[in-house]
Formats: sequence, C-alpha cells, structure tokens
Amino acid sequence: MGASNMTYSFEAVYDAEAAARAERAFYVRSVWQLRRFMTLAPPIAFLTFVAAGVVLGAPAWFVSFFSVFLALSIVGPIFFYIARPRAARRAALKYPIRRITLGPETVEVSTGEQSANIPWGRIRHVWDADDYVLLVLGRFASFGLPTACLPEGAGEYIRSRVQQAS
Repeated sequence: MGASNMTYSFEAVYDAEAAARAERAFYVRSVWQLRRFMTLAPPIAFLTFVAAGVVLGAPAWFVSFFSVFLALSIVGPIFFYIARPRAARRAALKYPIRRITLGPETVEVSTGEQSANIPWGRIRHVWDADDYVLLVLGRFASFGLPTACLPEGAGEYIRSRVQQAS
C-alpha cells in the first residue's frame, strides 16, 4: 500500500492544561509568523495619530477617538492571549477523548455523535507545540493532536500529506 493511501485511526486523549499550552503556543506563533503586520500595525498607527493630535493641538474628540482605538488594539490581542487557551481547556474537559482518522484525503475528528472532516488542502502548516502537533488551518485557527496519542509514523504521514496537498 502506498503512503498516500494509508489510514491512521486512533483515540486522542486531551489533557486540559496541555491543550491550553498548545493553544497559547499557536496564538503567539501565529501572531509573529502569520499576522505580525495586522497585529502590530494598528497600535502603531493609532499611537501615531494620538501623538500627532497631542503635538499639533488637535481637538479633544480627535485625540479621544484615536485613544479608544489605540486601547482596543492593545487590549484585543491580550484578551485573545488569555481567552483562547481557556476555550481550549474547556473543550478538552468537555471532549477529553476524540476519535481521529488520518485518511488519504481528510483528517476526521469525531466526538460522540459529532464529526468533522478537514481536507488536507485546508491545512497550511504543521507546527510542534510542546506535547501537541498543531495542524494550522489559517491565521486564526488550528487543530491540535496530542503527540503521545499519535501512532508510530503518523507524524511523518501528517507532514507528507500536508506537503503533498499544498
């Protein structure tokens, strides 16, 4: 059987704290590698507008308006730095065991009666994060697989399928 026709099927056991750490690692790495400009440019731009407004004696509404956006552009990333790991922790507690099938065309994730199929072509990157392999779907989304649960050869299979699909 060729490597592209292989299928790995296994149960993944999710630890709440490890899932939270993996999500935080994804968030930080995605900020720096996938969306640095969209994360850092707004605070710099709004700070420039506020500073220019203060220096040039702009009306108070102008400085206040851009100050609010400056604050939001700083608080937003901090909020998600805290909220995303909490959400991952809750999901791991709610669904501690998930059935994973790594097929030739998709990654299938099942929890009870719910199931999702992720085509290999949707996965942009494969990142390692502590005890997890992160399947990065985009700038804001990833799916983590606990490395301790991966069958032998599954990590290499994931990387080769993602590389072939891209």
